Amino acid sequence: MKHLLVAVAVLALVTGCAAETSDKPAAQTPAAEPAQAPSAQAPVGVVSPLAGAPEGIVVTTSGIAAVGVREPDGIRLVDATTGVERSFVPTTGAPRHLSLAGPDGPVLAPLEASDELLVVDPENGDVLTTVQGVGRQPHDAVTTSDGTTVVTNEMGGGVVFVRDGAVTASLPAGPVQPGGLAAVGEYAAVADVQGNGVWIYSGPDQELVAQAPLGTKLTHATALGRDLAAFADTDGGAVFIERVGPQVSEVSRIEAPGNPYGLAYDPQRQLLLITLTESNILRVVDVADPAAPRPIVDLPTVRQANSVAVDSRSGDVLVTGSNPGNESSLQIIPASALTP
Repeated sequence: MKHLLVAVAVLALVTGCAAETSDKPAAQTPAAEPAQAPSAQAPVGVVSPLAGAPEGIVVTTSGIAAVGVREPDGIRLVDATTGVERSFVPTTGAPRHLSLAGPDGPVLAPLEASDELLVVDPENGDVLTTVQGVGRQPHDAVTTSDGTTVVTNEMGGGVVFVRDGAVTASLPAGPVQPGGLAAVGEYAAVADVQGNGVWIYSGPDQELVAQAPLGTKLTHATALGRDLAAFADTDGGAVFIERVGPQVSEVSRIEAPGNPYGLAYDPQRQLLLITLTESNILRVVDVADPAAPRPIVDLPTVRQANSVAVDSRSGDVLVTGSNPGNESSLQIIPASALTP
């Protein structure tokens, strides 16, 4: 099945963007959310306490994990091998999603409480740039191949473009409640948590270039190379692999029952990692052939495994235990456990 967007439709959408005078999205239905997980059962690997109900996580090529936490709100910088905390970066509000502007950083941290985007040096925790006015409750951010950062404006609808530390454009129409996104070459692929599919934006041109229906309700996205992305259909119990060129066409569908949520991709080993929040499971899928993905193993995780990241040096996988209190944790799964 292919999803195609004709030029007339794109023109109509872009015209609608220009005509929009309000930054308020249309009436909303409940957004897709992770399941409330049961107690964990014998998580594999090493589990370390990490205060603050950790959510978003990324790992640099230097082996530093940046983790968004709350109460106190901030970013914990952690050694990805040992789980030992290096430093803490306080923020105004807790970042839910984190991403890397480059393989070794800096870290992009959209702050929903203050409508800001922080750019953080993962080595020492210095805040390099604070970009204000990036929408109402900015949810996620990525940097496209041309160097443009695209931020999802969750409560305003659409996206905001940032270059050289300043907002350069904003497109409020399009996805009603944009959530996660992935940088696919020069494009940013946005998932609408209200069930309105995928929206594709050009970083160089700072405009909407394609849209396609997909799944039931999507939450997260991750790039799989130059022209592919995976999308977690959290309400539909599946993960879709789509080609973005910029038109969107389906490559394959992966069964992922139980509110799939966190996604990560290991390009060296060609593995897609999916957290199944209803059952505290990490599903490991071989995507060497994206048209025929092959599930390899399901691994038990910590409770409320909302996010996952890969240490590219070793292939180890880091999972956040997002349940608060005593179960707030970081799980490090050795690469050896990913293959049966």
